[in-house]
Amino acid sequence: MDIQFKSNSNGIGSFFIEKEGRQIAELDFEVKNNLLNAYHTGVRPELEGQGIAGKLFDELVKYARKNGYKVIPSCSYILAKFRRNPEGFKDIWHRTDDEPTGDACGVKPKGF
Repeated sequence: MDIQFKSNSNGIGSFFIEKEGRQIAELDFEVKNNLLNAYHTGVRPELEGQGIAGKLFDELVKYARKNGYKVIPSCSYILAKFRRNPEGFKDIWHRTDDEPTGDACGVKPKGF
């Protein structure tokens, strides 16, 4: 499964996987002022547990590092991955006092 990438001029982007012309997984984000807000990760239910979301996550991490972005983990999956290895992601994890709880997964932020 090849991971594809798309983004638009407004900073909205996605890493995604298609199979037989159908999108089966995605990690959606928005970039603004060198902050990358990762707000949704999804995998079709029949494909869960196969490491697909982890592969999308790995692409996101590479992309953030390559472009010098700090990541806001609004998605619960991304937040959980960061919390499991905070030292491994301290270079890209945008930490604040009012850190996201992951409850916003799938909800595109307004005014970000």
